[in-house]
Amino acid sequence: MNLNLELTTMPLGGMGTNCYILSDSASGDAYVFDPGDEADYLLRYLDQKGLKLCGIILTHGHFDHILAVDDLLKAVPGIPVYANKEEKVVFENRSYNLCGMVGGRFNFMPTNYLEDGEILEILGTKVTCLHTPGHTCGGMCYFIEDKWWLIAGDTLFQASIGRTDFPTGSYKVLAASIREKIYTLPDWVKVFPGHGPATTVEEEKHTNMFVRALDD
Repeated sequence: MNLNLELTTMPLGGMGTNCYILSDSASGDAYVFDPGDEADYLLRYLDQKGLKLCGIILTHGHFDHILAVDDLLKAVPGIPVYANKEEKVVFENRSYNLCGMVGGRFNFMPTNYLEDGEILEILGTKVTCLHTPGHTCGGMCYFIEDKWWLIAGDTLFQASIGRTDFPTGSYKVLAASIREKIYTLPDWVKVFPGHGPATTVEEEKHTNMFVRALDD
């Protein structure tokens, strides 16, 4: 268990996508989740806080979650980029990652493809990788058990869910992912979504009508 873990929320870009910085206050090492834009701003923040970027972890391949990755890799060459193996098709297809829609471009590809249930050992803690398809085919949430934190990307928002009308999306699949992979976590787990404020598993189980709609 690492009691020195800190999580910083940093909304970036025109979509206000939540980038998360998971850091160890003792070592100064850090991992960045979903750096969607404004790489210069993110790098300046890391430098000001004395944090060393050790890796990038992606919840899915949509443009607003990944467009700062190339610049981060230029600044810190050789660091790993993690994503679900099922999301490979999204990274490789401009229609699927929506870059074709907005004119965005990127050159990187993930270096480390993850399996459902795989455990990443980083920063002295264990991060469980949960495949949660529905927003995209390879959406992945990351559960940091030491702190009861879930980085959820666009799988689950406060009182809402990610869009399911983009390529590889499915409303029924997404609702099932939330019920089977997130609602089975303890109620007190804090959920950090890809957009908007944080919530909890308990709050969403009782109030999220988008998931409950399929049960009615």
